[in-house]
Amino acid sequence: MKSGELGDFLRTRRARLRPGDVGLPSSTGRRTAGLRREEVAVLANIGVSWLTRLEQGRANRVSADVLSGLADALRLSPAERSHLFGLADVHPPAAAIAGQIADSSQRTLVEGLEPNPAYVLDHAWNVVCWNRAEARLFPVLDRVERPNLLRLTLETPELRTFMTDWTDEIERLTRQFRLHVSHYPSDEATALVDELRAHPEFADAWGRHDVAVFTSQQRRFVHPVQGELVFDHHRLSLPDHPGWAAVIYTPAADTATVERFARA
Repeated sequence: MKSGELGDFLRTRRARLRPGDVGLPSSTGRRTAGLRREEVAVLANIGVSWLTRLEQGRANRVSADVLSGLADALRLSPAERSHLFGLADVHPPAAAIAGQIADSSQRTLVEGLEPNPAYVLDHAWNVVCWNRAEARLFPVLDRVERPNLLRLTLETPELRTFMTDWTDEIERLTRQFRLHVSHYPSDEATALVDELRAHPEFADAWGRHDVAVFTSQQRRFVHPVQGELVFDHHRLSLPDHPGWAAVIYTPAADTATVERFARA
């Protein structure tokens, strides 16, 4: 926990607000720039003494509930809220992560990446949107009402032969998802893990408690008509949606993938 920086951040956010910004009556002769501590404490439903300790950098830890109350009271933006939790070394509440929804910006992003296959994952690795190229590479996406990356990879029979490294991919995804949910926990992710343990491959990998970050690498697929396709596989975080990511496949250099995939 970065106590000093957290205190500075809280003080500056408090100083920029005026009573009218938070629905309080304005008054003349105020000695404090912005809101008083007492006013923020009431709005955040915490004690004034506790807010004082936080602002003076004398607190060793703080709960997610207190941080959420302060974020609401100080009218923090999504970026500021994320920064506040980061300074306190506390995970955002699961409800805040799970409450995010897809909007037109994600659809615009993946459509703008044509002709490269691309899709967006949410906090529980649901595939919330994808472009036409992605549907051509993975037609199963258009057959499932609410596709999930892990569920599709484990439960779609044709992917076992389409992915030349299917077994390795299950291992990689499991390690990455375990690390991911440690940063972005949610009831949905917990339920998904419980469900997927019915698959021996996932259960074995999950039971080892291994973790790994995503690393860009080449992926090889065997298309039933076009033959071997080789893509560079990338994943990019979406800062405006914590826990979300855009996944992009770009044809590998010095391969016939561009020409072959164009005819797929």
